[in-house]
Amino acid sequence: MSHSIFKSIALVSAMASALAASALAQTIAPTRVGPVSQYGQLMTGKNSQGKGRIYGSCDGVKDGAEVQVRGMSLYWSMVPKATEFWTPEGISTMVRDMNIQIVRAAMGTTSDDWWGCLDGTESCGDDKSKHITGYASNPEFQTNIMNTVVQAAIENDIYVIIDWHSHQANEEVSNATKFFTEMAQKWGKYDHVIFELFNEPKDISWSTIKSYAEKIVPVIRQYSDNLILVGNRQYDQNPQEAIGNTVSGENIAYTFHYYANSHCWSGQTSWNTPCEGANAQQAIDAGLSVFVSEWGTANADGGGNPDQSRNTSWQNWMDGNQLSWANWSASKVSEGTAAFEGSSSKNSLQYTTSGNMVKGYLASNPTSYTACKANVPESSSSVSAISFDMNSDRFNVSVVNRTLMLQSTASGETSIDVFDILGNSRLQKKMLLASGINGIALETLPAGTYLVRVRQGANMKQVRFQVR
Repeated sequence: MSHSIFKSIALVSAMASALAASALAQTIAPTRVGPVSQYGQLMTGKNSQGKGRIYGSCDGVKDGAEVQVRGMSLYWSMVPKATEFWTPEGISTMVRDMNIQIVRAAMGTTSDDWWGCLDGTESCGDDKSKHITGYASNPEFQTNIMNTVVQAAIENDIYVIIDWHSHQANEEVSNATKFFTEMAQKWGKYDHVIFELFNEPKDISWSTIKSYAEKIVPVIRQYSDNLILVGNRQYDQNPQEAIGNTVSGENIAYTFHYYANSHCWSGQTSWNTPCEGANAQQAIDAGLSVFVSEWGTANADGGGNPDQSRNTSWQNWMDGNQLSWANWSASKVSEGTAAFEGSSSKNSLQYTTSGNMVKGYLASNPTSYTACKANVPESSSSVSAISFDMNSDRFNVSVVNRTLMLQSTASGETSIDVFDILGNSRLQKKMLLASGINGIALETLPAGTYLVRVRQGANMKQVRFQVR
């Protein structure tokens, strides 16, 4: 590829200005050091045995650096006893009381009206003035409530899954495109954010699901290289169907969902087909990264009573494969898998049988974290992934092809380090840069995935990029 990426410096500046304006439109700072500061951006990769795993950009893809994060999934964003927890208070309370590392925001996408249907307190149809519908008919409300959760997650320094919570997303391409464009542009620069494209496809072909995903992935990749989750046939029970036929692109994982009473992790089902967990194990063993973005302690319909033995077996299986997960559900709906009693509020949680069980699992999450070090020896191959601005400086980094674009209100000596995905140093530069917009050629790099770290005074930012 030619180094003459741009015809003139004016074009470089114009592109940089557009990128920087978008990236700097809103900067949210975490109020504590949490899992995101420690692990960085989540990334797909394989261990030395060729099994799919999730890693963090702080330490890169290497044995011993696998990342498993565990937390809660919010309930559909159309039900009153769920939306109470789609709030800054709700997220902060779960971080404090349940020790969550991740929250999943399950946003309804259709025009369905569920207000009251799952409350147990009023019949469907009562008081239409209070009703909420999904993105198809109320995009402003759904976008705003999603933004609220994402901002709260960033402030708590936990991961957040932006979930297009649909069973027919392949029929909603236009709306999904609009939504993910906005989400990626607004939030894609934050390591905290994960994009889930298709909650639970029904019994449709993998080719249909893949085709949909390959329409949405490029939309996100315009603005973000963060982790993307792709669903699979029959409510995320068949990630193995992506073996040898993966979605085009980088940093893509495949979801698996289960409910402990309804599904099995080893052997065969009662109708002599492989257990659902065996399908996921097959995908993992083939090198696909799998993410359990939803699981429940009881029945697949949300009902039933949690079985301790079955749940323990599932937990052991997930831990053995270092699988990240979000439990369904952080709500007080009248279901056996709901974590909260009806007397709970966004500021005070009382737990159901399911909630107490899940809280027990989450108790083994770390209670403190250490941020990636910003200052490491220049000869070191360690990769630092924390991203922050100091004082009143405005500091943003992006990569367009092989040109690094730096916009900063500060000036002075600037250190640029490029690492490959294994953490090996591939390029080092030091230069004096003035404030404003600067375009710096990253020279010839082989095709692959890289991390560039830029330090200028007290400011440091790292960006993952690809050379094709």
